[in-house]
Amino acid sequence: PLSILAIIILFYGWFGTVIFYQTEQGIESFPNIFESCWTLWIMVTTANYPDVSMPSVNDNRLAVAYFFSFMVLSFFYVMNLILAVAVNAYDDNLDERKKSRAELSRALLTEAFKLLAKGNDDSVSKKSLQNVMTILNQDIPEIKLMSQEDKDIVHAFLDRDGSESISLEEFLQLGNVLLLEFSKESEYTTFIKTRYPAFHASSFFKKLSETIQSAGFEWVIDTVLGINAIVILRQDHKILLGEDVSLDPHTNDGVIDSFDEGLETVFTMIYVVEAMLKILVLGRKKYFESPRNIFDFGITVMAISASAYVYYPNLYSNSALIKYIIMARVLRLLRLLFAVPIFRIFGAVSLEIIPTASDLGLVLLFLSYLFASLGVVIYGGKITRDPDNPLADAIMMADDFVNNQYWPNNFNDILSGMNVLFNWLVINNWPTQMEAIECVTSNKWLARIYFLSFYVFGVIGCMNAFTSFIINTFFQHLRTLESRLEEEDITGEVTLKGAKALFDPSVIRGTSTGLRKTLYYARMRPIHHDVELDTRAELRKLFTRQGGAY
Repeated sequence: PLSILAIIILFYGWFGTVIFYQTEQGIESFPNIFESCWTLWIMVTTANYPDVSMPSVNDNRLAVAYFFSFMVLSFFYVMNLILAVAVNAYDDNLDERKKSRAELSRALLTEAFKLLAKGNDDSVSKKSLQNVMTILNQDIPEIKLMSQEDKDIVHAFLDRDGSESISLEEFLQLGNVLLLEFSKESEYTTFIKTRYPAFHASSFFKKLSETIQSAGFEWVIDTVLGINAIVILRQDHKILLGEDVSLDPHTNDGVIDSFDEGLETVFTMIYVVEAMLKILVLGRKKYFESPRNIFDFGITVMAISASAYVYYPNLYSNSALIKYIIMARVLRLLRLLFAVPIFRIFGAVSLEIIPTASDLGLVLLFLSYLFASLGVVIYGGKITRDPDNPLADAIMMADDFVNNQYWPNNFNDILSGMNVLFNWLVINNWPTQMEAIECVTSNKWLARIYFLSFYVFGVIGCMNAFTSFIINTFFQHLRTLESRLEEEDITGEVTLKGAKALFDPSVIRGTSTGLRKTLYYARMRPIHHDVELDTRAELRKLFTRQGGAY
């Protein structure tokens, strides 16, 4: 697609140089084939369109056909074709990585099995396997420290036939089994149940628990949030309409002396009580496993802390901090989005995507740092307002740069350079920046090659890869999350709920393990961010009986 784009630009550059010869349009933008192609390249990024076409269109409206046809072919067709190719290449590469990792995992585990099974009738004993797990705990930080019970459970998962020894086919599942994280159901025991078992067993507390965990309770809290939104809108409406509130004695006095501020205090107390009740009923561990609860708790604590600091009588008074408190209250309203199913799913998918996007973010950060460093070496100190520096007069020729006060956009240090490149990533007035660089250097084509190179690698390369990643990962996680909405019961021994499995380790897949009868939660933690793992499907596979249909 890039070669197709280059051919289109070359053809239209040739055509434009000829048809606009000795016209205002030609003198300004199409004086020769090289400048014509550069003008058209800027058009592809939409940074100079439609401004660049105005001289010829003002003279002859038919000239719009030239620019219109070029934008249709280059911007609407080829640029989207490049994205489509990137998405397809990403999907193919992802499939190839999954396949190669599976083959590598099988080869390495087979080699490890041969070493462990020497002189042991082509099987690995339980003792040898647990010794391996001890070594892995010591040498590989990604593997969570396992207790003896955890090691027994891992062995039970691998020992599908109950023979105590591990065959090759069973040993090949070690990679997936080691991704499991176990926690006892007793770890979710609440403070009330531990310290006050009689109260926990009372009908009053049972009724309270049912109420707090019901959809009706969430509806009540959402209603309170809706009323809170009206109060905040009433409190901020003058500022939102652009009115001057600096003379209002209640705005920045640091005292709760208005009806709206009193209501906000009441709302804050309601949210505090809500958090306390949920922690008492659900337990601290279960409460903080929910991203929604973490968000609610964080906003509530932030509002309480800032309010106490400002409103409590002391010598400190900062009107700006009071405004931040109001904004913290506004953030509460984001909770209302969780009441809408589509936003709730979107939020859950986003929470899954963000951590896995870190690798691409690091690549883009490295690329930006590399080009910023190169920019500092080549253009450092050239954009200046120092009257004693002769370059200060040269840069005054860059009218748009000077008139728009773009002085901080320079390559005088790494951070300023990275800011310039970020503007390039979002295609924000980059010709204005480049014009200033051209005015203070003797080689304008070096500046053009620099910016063109970053566009190719950063915008076309990294940003299309990032877009491909978002598209692929969003639908992957969307399917995964939809599959987690309902509970599943497998052979009566395990219940899958969300991304966790609740099971009794004394019997796994119909085989008695000899382990103590209790309840455990199992969660699968993927370790390769760039290869999506359907944890629900993997859990289902691990708990399905050998030869059984599910």
